Amino acid sequence: MSNNKILMIVLILMVSLVMATNGLAATVGVEATMVKQLAIDKPPLDVESSTDGKLMFVLVPGEVLIYSDLGGQPTNRIAVDSSFDSMAFAEKLDLLILSSNSTQKVNMVRIDLISEVIIDGSPYKGKADATVTIAVFDDYQ
Repeated sequence: MSNNKILMIVLILMVSLVMATNGLAATVGVEATMVKQLAIDKPPLDVESSTDGKLMFVLVPGEVLIYSDLGGQPTNRIAVDSSFDSMAFAEKLDLLILSSNSTQKVNMVRIDLISEVIIDGSPYKGKADATVTIAVFDDYQ
């Protein structure tokens, strides 16, 4: 068989392969980049995150650690029964759902995020050192 015929057969096979895969290239590998590693003093049992990636919940025996914006330290902790071994986060309902295989319990915990509003230098009515401050946001420009 001549070189031209062999080259033609190889070319036809290559075109057929491309057409059979609809022009899609096959995946040949994956590139992985470490973003953050958390050092936790207890064994993690389960991990959940918000869809926007701003919150991450880590279930460890006896508590849920809450991380914010990929921080290295938990911003909050929630004490839970040490029998809970898995969890899910229902973001639209702001519910952390904890379950225990051993006790056959499911607990639903509402998560309310509390933000600090810094009012230093803002206009106010009443005493500057009042116990309670009500902030009114009326200029949304």
